[in-house]
Amino acid sequence: MREKHTLLNIEDIDYDLDNPRIKKALEKYGRQISAERLHFALRSATGNGEKGKTASWHGLRDSIRASGGVMSPVSVVEKEGRHVCIDGNTRLAIYRQFSKENVPGDWSRIKAVILEDAKPRDIETIRISAHLVGAREWPPYEKARYLHYLRSQKFLDYREIIALCGGNQKEIERQIDAYHDMNEYYRDIVDDSAFHIERYSGFVELQRPKIKEAIFDAGLDLKDFGEWIRDGRIGRLEAVRQLPRVLGDDEARDRFLTGGPRSIEDAVRLLEQKGERKLGKKIEDVTLGDATIYELADILSQRVDKLPFDELTALQNRGSDESVERTGILENLAERLHALLENVSE
Repeated sequence: MREKHTLLNIEDIDYDLDNPRIKKALEKYGRQISAERLHFALRSATGNGEKGKTASWHGLRDSIRASGGVMSPVSVVEKEGRHVCIDGNTRLAIYRQFSKENVPGDWSRIKAVILEDAKPRDIETIRISAHLVGAREWPPYEKARYLHYLRSQKFLDYREIIALCGGNQKEIERQIDAYHDMNEYYRDIVDDSAFHIERYSGFVELQRPKIKEAIFDAGLDLKDFGEWIRDGRIGRLEAVRQLPRVLGDDEARDRFLTGGPRSIEDAVRLLEQKGERKLGKKIEDVTLGDATIYELADILSQRVDKLPFDELTALQNRGSDESVERTGILENLAERLHALLENVSE
């Protein structure tokens, strides 16, 4: 692959419709993709997180305007006598906006690198380096969408995907399976306005051992799971981990299935009250020196839930030596627990 640096007329460059950052936003339009809808999709995709998107778009626009142009050229490939922008779609959109609004300056041409003789793998590598493992982090759902695309449409094997994206096969399989389940059992039962990609983490939890098995053993299926997510019965998505306990108890299962939003939390509280949670000892019933690691973890969870506001405020005061020391202790515990769970996970 050779690189040719040049200036290109913005009207000779097409947006990359396969750019995973905007693919979801464009899907609902089908074949009716106008310049305005492309521009809106790019603007919506810019930035890390919902609250920062607009600010990030304006920040990039203001920087380009102040500099009189882009510092980093866009990357394009030639296709059917045109150029397709595989990296730099947002910069191209800003140029077109400036040109349309007659912003002072020359916005008719943009710095570009033409990638000559680029193979499909070269193009995917550039997309990944620019977004998936670059500074502009994708939401987890969008990452999973792209992994699914590489696996099911580009037919890359896991070794190739890992070489491009990092990670390991088990992690990639989990993300792809979660993406599939979310689209199969959740996206199809909500309209576009109610489809929230942040719910993806609940479908990642669904891939944990014993979760699906518990759903099937209770005479239910994954369509039911999608409805629980849609209806909010599972509010905090990490509560998915509680499904084997809840569905395994008749009374708790009934409370969960017939309840309203966050009903899984009511079901878990019921199990605790019934004494089903064998490790659920009261703090005063446990001698520190004789407690098991599981009893200590259970009691620590109770203490965290009941942490007084003034103690939380004191921890947030990083100018205090005592706060720094106590926060360090908690961070050390968190790191050790994370390492333990990584070691015992599937």
